Amino acid sequence: MSVNAQKTLDIQQILRLAEDESVDGQQAERKAQISFWQYKLHQSGNKPRLLLNGELPNLSRTIIPVTQNDGSETFRERSLATSLLELSLVQNVAPTGGTFFASSQINRIDIFSNPTTTSYLSYPVLVGFRQPIGSFNSLKWANKIEPFKYQESKKKFLEDLEMSKVKGLQLFFNLLYSQENTSTTKKQLINADTLFQLAKKRLSVGKITENEFLRNEINFLQAEQDNQQSIAEFLFALRQFQSFFLLKDSVNLKKPEAPPKVEIDKEVALERLRQNSTKALQIQRKLLEADRELSQARANAGLKMDITISFGLSKSSTSLANLYNRLQDQESARLTFQVPILDWQRGKSEIKIATLNKKNIESQTYQEMQELETELIRQIHIWQLAQKQLAIAQKTQESAEKSYQITFQEYLGGFTGLSELDKALEAKNLASQNYLRQLESIWIGYYKIRLLCLYDFEKKISLD
Repeated sequence: MSVNAQKTLDIQQILRLAEDESVDGQQAERKAQISFWQYKLHQSGNKPRLLLNGELPNLSRTIIPVTQNDGSETFRERSLATSLLELSLVQNVAPTGGTFFASSQINRIDIFSNPTTTSYLSYPVLVGFRQPIGSFNSLKWANKIEPFKYQESKKKFLEDLEMSKVKGLQLFFNLLYSQENTSTTKKQLINADTLFQLAKKRLSVGKITENEFLRNEINFLQAEQDNQQSIAEFLFALRQFQSFFLLKDSVNLKKPEAPPKVEIDKEVALERLRQNSTKALQIQRKLLEADRELSQARANAGLKMDITISFGLSKSSTSLANLYNRLQDQESARLTFQVPILDWQRGKSEIKIATLNKKNIESQTYQEMQELETELIRQIHIWQLAQKQLAIAQKTQESAEKSYQITFQEYLGGFTGLSELDKALEAKNLASQNYLRQLESIWIGYYKIRLLCLYDFEKKISLD
């Protein structure tokens, strides 16, 4: 399109652009993708990991102390190369917090002496299990909390899209106000010029006083100033509009009709708010996180043990061909423990802090939900009031426009004064602005209610 091209947009197109093309809509999409991959990252912690590790080779040439047969030590040069290749499998066990591991490994040592010697060590199979007892199980709690975070992010994505629509509608009506005001001030300037030229003729033949002529001149100059001001405000509003919707072309907005009538029952809306809103999921997540912190504090204050058992087969040889013959078994078992004996009430303090924090979160989240419900009721009242007042505002606008036209013609014919014409003009402008405000309250109010409830009251379905 050319630089001077102009796009004509209606309110439905604005709603689609706000969701698909706006800056906020695109940011919401990227945030949703980040949350998706964060959840995939968490899920990977519950799945087995297969790793291939290696050192090929590790060269070393050093001088080290060597103990002799008589107990004395002497320094000898030592040159060797070690190589390692290991295939390992690790699986976390979320319910217990344990870890299962299995591996297969082969090692090689080359000692550079005269002659050079080579030896191998293999662990064809090595399996084991490590189980902490009394320790904090972070993976178990992550499996409880991360699904809430992911569901929360999906709800947040829907809320971001609805908020983008609210912002888009606010910019739409802001630009529409400026567009209508520019059109109005232009007409007023034409009318003021007409009246000013007429006043010049009437003054020249003595039909009006000089004071009335000066009032006409002042009205004309004020109309010219108002028109210039309205153009400047329109250009600023257009810039904001273009920036949000990533548009380069100028736009012409269609004045919207009243939206289809929708019934919104307050109790139904409150129930949808409690079921669908991000805040409801946030509360559940915060309470779970508080339980997690309390569980961690209790685990830190008590007895902790760690049991590790393993079984494997091994063989060393100077020949790679004999490395897997007559394998020898090897077993290991280890128990470690830690008991806090003197911690100066550190553990008790951590438990007390976590307990009090949980109580604070419970009261805080309850208050947050009450405030959200109060905001929803307020938005419903504003929306319902605007619907009732729209018909009155429309009738007032029509009557004020008709009254102004009649008064304007009467003034041209000399049947009324300039004061009556000024009053009719002011009433017409106020009525037009009030009608647009009622339209704005209905459209934006409905989408604010949708934002809070994540529910389409027209189609009677949740937005997910």
